[in-house]
Amino acid sequence: MDENQKTAFWSKVDVTSSSIECWNWIGARKPKGYGNVRVNKKYKLAHRIAFELANGEIPKGMIICHLCDNPSCCNPYHLMLGTTKSNFIDMIIKGRDGFTKNKAIGARNCNAKLNDKTVINIRRLYKDKVLNQYQLADKYGVSQPSIGSIVRRETWRHI
Repeated sequence: MDENQKTAFWSKVDVTSSSIECWNWIGARKPKGYGNVRVNKKYKLAHRIAFELANGEIPKGMIICHLCDNPSCCNPYHLMLGTTKSNFIDMIIKGRDGFTKNKAIGARNCNAKLNDKTVINIRRLYKDKVLNQYQLADKYGVSQPSIGSIVRRETWRHI
């Protein structure tokens, strides 16, 4: 990038006086919030350009990870080299995976035979010793192991 391109790039970044704060991309963004910039007739991710301007070329096979978990951040102090695997592990550790949020648990599972209200009722009936697991399974049209998993909170844990 020439000096004019560098100046144009940084003009689209909300650079603060602090290296601790995020420097958000204020230009065009992709749907997930990543900055989208055109450099030499090619579209690139803004945080990758910010990293390259501060640190040099990104080695082949490496990605740029956000330490701050803010996809629009272009602060070089918040960016580091990583691999897809290390970024995935970081995502899991920090709970950014969305698996729980989007997971087909409970009644959101298309194969669910029960609903939240029924599960609460099953647990109450079992706890109060009104019905045993086999009777509950028969009553609700599921297997005894399914009832066992429900009462032990191995399944339907979100309720």
